[in-house]
Amino acid sequence: MEKDMFWKNVSILLKNKKISQEKMCEDLGMSIYTLRSSISKQVLPRVDVAKTIADYLDTSVDFLLTGKESNEYKERLENLKSKIENIIQEEGM
Repeated sequence: MEKDMFWKNVSILLKNKKISQEKMCEDLGMSIYTLRSSISKQVLPRVDVAKTIADYLDTSVDFLLTGKESNEYKERLENLKSKIENIIQEEGM
């Protein structure tokens, strides 16, 4: 179910980044009570809020909903990785 997956992935990313729910809410100007209510009731946030959370966690809404990155996101990451590798090689010369 997407609702379960969304909040599970948010929780995993917060844990991996060592960010508390409180800190995320403070940074995003969200109410911790609203967040916790949404999680406990398994209510998906509005699209704009989901995008804000995804951006904050450096991921996509697709990933939060499915646990998988979209092809577009993967392509962008690969392009960035390639550019970084090229810069590193040029700096090494």
